[in-house]
Amino acid sequence: MAENKKSVLRSTPTIKKTSDLDKFAAAAGKDSVAVDKVYPWEDPRIREDVKKNLPLRLPEPLYMKLKYIADHTPYSMNSFILEKLTEEIEEEIQSLLG
Repeated sequence: MAENKKSVLRSTPTIKKTSDLDKFAAAAGKDSVAVDKVYPWEDPRIREDVKKNLPLRLPEPLYMKLKYIADHTPYSMNSFILEKLTEEIEEEIQSLLG
């Protein structure tokens, strides 16, 4: 009978969850100190090598334009979207953060 093996790597490491009451009790008697904000993409558990899927619905004419770009340039459809989207996301983040 074949053994079922679990993958050692996971897309997100497991996190031991503690209750709010445990957190509250652990902080008892400590001075309140402002903690620097850590944005979700700065979390040390976030890995650059993990790729997430995002289903994207495009109107057919836009899809065909994207396909045309991919057919007539060195870009794949995915690499074109990723490059352009990355630029826009970075600009929007800078705008939101000031």
